[in-house]
Parts: sequence; structure tokens; C-alpha cells
Amino acid sequence: PHQLLFGNVTNGQCVLGDTYADYDRAYTAAESVDGVADTWDTGALRGSFNQLRKLKKLYPNIKVLFSFGGWTWSGGFGQAAANPAAFAESCYKLVEDPRWADVFDGIDIDWEYPNACGLSCDTSGPDAYVRLMSALRSRFGANYLVTAAVPAGAGPINAANYGAAAQYVNWYNVMTYDFFGAFAAQGPTAPHSALYSWPGMPTSNGQDKFYTDAAIQLFKSKGVPANKLLIGVGFYGRGWSGVPNTNGGLNQPATRCRYGHV
Repeated sequence: PHQLLFGNVTNGQCVLGDTYADYDRAYTAAESVDGVADTWDTGALRGSFNQLRKLKKLYPNIKVLFSFGGWTWSGGFGQAAANPAAFAESCYKLVEDPRWADVFDGIDIDWEYPNACGLSCDTSGPDAYVRLMSALRSRFGANYLVTAAVPAGAGPINAANYGAAAQYVNWYNVMTYDFFGAFAAQGPTAPHSALYSWPGMPTSNGQDKFYTDAAIQLFKSKGVPANKLLIGVGFYGRGWSGVPNTNGGLNQPATRCRYGHV
């Protein structure tokens, strides 16, 4: 099992996203992993980092990765890629900060998306991702895990050189979820983490094939070894209202729910 945390990327560096939650919030005994409350002793670690430390003590085989970026915090990766060695150095210093150096077993990069658009757009070129991952592997070395969350749509997969970067990672976490969802205000209704296609499957354009097998096969065609491809599946549902009672509700127009996750 692996536990992912999110950090931000600003000014070309890895930074903490929420210092209070990360290492300062005092957990009560009832909230704590081991039933022991955090202390305010000088130098004591608190917050989520201390709970992860306790969890690792209870389950020594757990590997904990510090993930940077995500949908909201990927805007800084372009600047980071302009000086990948400096970025990697900042990440190493943060992950291996003496206050919590025993907690993390590596780093996970969730850049959404290199040389493509997510919440914001990046134009750093297809090989910027390769240079970034190479620098991280060089700085962290062979004894740390270096992983990455990568897209599942053909457009962003084709935009960056994931094949060349694969040599530097232990594995890719392919984000094969949210192919369809209530973020589309009028539907269509469809599974958000489908493994294969089905008759009448909706598509948004001619390039994207919104199912998991298509993403995995595309990565393999680009030279990513199969043993470095992990499938990410969302452990949640997507909901709509006003769905016609046709075809079991699949491939139908709908009205978006107030809340997308159900």
C-alpha cells in the first residue's frame, strides 16, 4: 500500500501546501493512528506527517510517497522544468527535511499536464518532462521511489515524451478515471473508469478513446514497459439527475447533479 500527500510547486521549487495540516496540527488520542495524542514538546512532530510516521511504525512495509502538483497545483511545473536540477534539489531537501526524513520513501510527480492543458496550459515542449524526471532520479538516487501520475487521454499522452521519461521512474500511475462525469452538464452518462469500450460509447473527438485499455496500449506503444504502468481507478461514483429510462441509463443525456461525486 502507498499513501500519497500533495505539495505545491511554486517559483520553480517544491513547497509545502499546508504547513499546519502537514506538521503542526495536534491530533487528539481519539484521532491518532496509535491512540496517543500529539504533544507540544519542543521539537515534536505533529500533524499528518507524524500520523504517517506512526502508521509506518505499525506497518513497516508501507511506502509513503510525497506527491507534488495535482489538478490545482500544476501551474508551477513549467518554471520548474526550466531548471530541473534546482527543482530536484528543492524537492529532495523538502522530502528529506530532518524533521520528517524518516517518513517518506520517495516522490510522486503529478504534473497535469506537461506540454498540454489542465487547469492551466504548459508549452515547455515534449522533452521538458524527460529532463525533469531525469533530474529527480539523479538527485534522489536508486534507493528512493520516483513515480508519476500521468494522463489517460490520448491528447495529453501524445503531448509529452513519456516513453523516454519511463527509464527514470519506478512506475507511472495512469489516471484512468473521470473519462465521463457530471462535470459535463448535459451528460452523456457513462462509466468514469471504464476498462474497455462498449457499443455506442460516447466520445468527445476523434483522438480520445475514453477507456482504460486504450490509454495503457498507447503508453506501451510509446515504449513504456508494461511493468511500469499502474492503473488508477476512482473509488467513487458519478451522479446525474433527469436520466431517461433508456438503455439502463447508459449513454443518455442528463442534468448535472449539484455535487459530482456520489
